[in-house]
Amino acid sequence: MSKVSLFSRFLLVCLALVLISAGCATPVDSVVEAPVVEVPTTAPKTESPAAIVIAGPATPSSIPLLLAAEKMDNVSVQIIQNASQANTLFLRGEINILVSGLSVGVDLRKSGAPVQVVNTYVTGLSHLVTYGGKVDSLSDLKGQEIYLPFEGSPIEEATIFLAQQEGLIWGTDLKPIYSPFDASVALLKEGKARAVVLPEPFVTLVEKESNLFISLDYFTSWNEVTGTQTGYPQVGAFVTSEWAQQHPEELAAFNAALAEAIQFIQENPEEAVAKVKDNFKLPEAVLLRSIQRTHFSLLTGEELEEDITGYYELIGKPLDDDYSDFYYIPAQ
Repeated sequence: MSKVSLFSRFLLVCLALVLISAGCATPVDSVVEAPVVEVPTTAPKTESPAAIVIAGPATPSSIPLLLAAEKMDNVSVQIIQNASQANTLFLRGEINILVSGLSVGVDLRKSGAPVQVVNTYVTGLSHLVTYGGKVDSLSDLKGQEIYLPFEGSPIEEATIFLAQQEGLIWGTDLKPIYSPFDASVALLKEGKARAVVLPEPFVTLVEKESNLFISLDYFTSWNEVTGTQTGYPQVGAFVTSEWAQQHPEELAAFNAALAEAIQFIQENPEEAVAKVKDNFKLPEAVLLRSIQRTHFSLLTGEELEEDITGYYELIGKPLDDDYSDFYYIPAQ
């Protein structure tokens, strides 16, 4: 297949992602595109290789990226709002490392894009928020509607799995309503939506609203029904296979810096937020509460492959042989 035709296929995927990005985007009055954070190499510019460009979402999930960049040479971190635009730039090679939801990378690979996953590092950030009272389980919503961002979203995958563990029939006992987060939050505040599944930072942004209750933590619910302790893979870093082959040392440095950043967040959340707060329009207190609700756990290599394949098998969507080299595993 020619590069032109392959790129055309990529653009079709990005067009599809435009349709779903509305359900994933953070509210424009809460988060703005942050300035680029650059950590230049100490070598003269004439001797420097091109800067590595990392792009991440305009949410607290990017806080580890911003901190990791401080430990790396010649790195540019771009905090983006427009997911579809970021996907296009990534496929063009203008973004080297794209950090996004796991399903984004899986869908790009399904389309034929030579994408590999380098790591996953966010394993819990979604909650069930209810109006009028707290519920203790999804069974308490039997016969009612539940609002989700879009059909087939990772949030829906997790909700279906958790509902099935309670013996509920999806579409009958629980009726999904697909709505972008902004619209769902508005309906929730008005009492027109009874139950909405939201990720951070939306949960923190609405927690003090009257008549709204944070009922279920999906991280906790997932661990209870699976017997695990680390949640499930939700956000990861993606590269093209060609770029990965050419930059093994850079990817090793990225994973090491990200591990250090996550540890720093877990041990010093206030200091971590203080370092990056200027990259977000969210108030510092909201950022802090949001990362305290977000579970970070870095997986790479063979552990990464095992975790992702196990997740998709568990939810009944096993990945086929086309994903055999989807996982970036550095040569020994």
